[in-house]
Amino acid sequence: MLMITKHNIIVVALSVLTAASIPFVYKSNDHKKINYKTFHLGSGWGYDIIMNGKSVIHQECIPAMAGEKKFPTETQAKQTAELVILKLKNNKVPTLSKTEVEQICADNN
Repeated sequence: MLMITKHNIIVVALSVLTAASIPFVYKSNDHKKINYKTFHLGSGWGYDIIMNGKSVIHQECIPAMAGEKKFPTETQAKQTAELVILKLKNNKVPTLSKTEVEQICADNN
């Protein structure tokens, strides 16, 4: 059974607010260098989105999915980071839908 705690609600709300504010803080990405790096966690993979040498998104678990499940493969983490970067470069909110994440994970199984 899924337990929703006050802590989880606060973490999700802050994550959404942070992600939603990125396009407004970085209005023009034409002159900004955006890239990513993956990192290994004990039970999987995560990624950082880096803009002009600063980490702006630190993602340790699969976004848009319940729980705190890590990416099982580095390839999944890379492809997800690349999709987030594509959204940022197109001045879109870098949040991902469950469908987008499921597609990436399904393609790499």
